[in-house]
Amino acid sequence: MTIEGKLMIIQAWTPNFRAEEETPIVPIWVLLPGLPWHCFKKEFITLLLESVGKVLYLDTASIKRTRASMAKVKVQVDLTKARPRHVWIGLDDEDLTIGRWQPIEYEIIPPYCAYCKHQGHMVGDCNFKIMDEDFKRRKVLEEEMKNMNKGEQGQQGNDHRHTMTKEQEKQQHQNTKEGNNQQQLEQ
Repeated sequence: MTIEGKLMIIQAWTPNFRAEEETPIVPIWVLLPGLPWHCFKKEFITLLLESVGKVLYLDTASIKRTRASMAKVKVQVDLTKARPRHVWIGLDDEDLTIGRWQPIEYEIIPPYCAYCKHQGHMVGDCNFKIMDEDFKRRKVLEEEMKNMNKGEQGQQGNDHRHTMTKEQEKQQHQNTKEGNNQQQLEQ
């Protein structure tokens, strides 16, 4: 419902309730095309659709049986779980030839993002996920840049030490030459 332009959702309390997350449990219309007319009872349909979700109520045409082509039922469905496309209506559990598959159709299933836990979009379109992935990518690039800079600085440090060693060798060689020259002069 909407109160002063703000959407308000009333739901059953759960111990893991979080205000920043939207519930994945929503009521949607479920159609049972070709369901036999004598099966348009809430008790029967409740058992039939227990794998789909909790049956809330049948629409008026189904209750009054004025639309014989299908039953229309409001069911509380968990959007994070798989929804069956058909259920078995069997009269005998041992003889599978006595019974039939009942098709199930769903009207307007709202998209639900398992990443940010909000309705209205799927994971592939989630702005929160896109921003988080960009942030992670930037962190990785920054880390790589730091490592590259450290490597270059380390190389420059090694080159400097190597240069210092060459200078020291030159100095030592010069000193040796001077020492040799002085010895020659003394002789």
